[in-house]
Amino acid sequence: MPKRSFDLETYYRHTMSQELARKYPFLSDYACNVYAREIAMIDAILEVVEDPEEERENLETLRKILLKVGSALWTMQATELTNLGLKLGTPMKEASLKGRK
Repeated sequence: MPKRSFDLETYYRHTMSQELARKYPFLSDYACNVYAREIAMIDAILEVVEDPEEERENLETLRKILLKVGSALWTMQATELTNLGLKLGTPMKEASLKGRK
């Protein structure tokens, strides 16, 4: 059986994004979201402001709304191929460098 060609550049990009997601899980909330900036601002405010509990709840509710709506808007603007992939939901095998020389 012939060996599949191996695109090292694509492989490294994939593994770097996986490593970033592991190290900074909050980045997943910003990915593919047109409201990423606003969500990041809310996150920053939640970390430093000592508001009453009601204000904190309002910010967390707004954050949840922006996550949903921002992802939906981004998906609407994505390519047909991206939308097909999202619709089909085929699991992607995680890349690994183990055993490669």
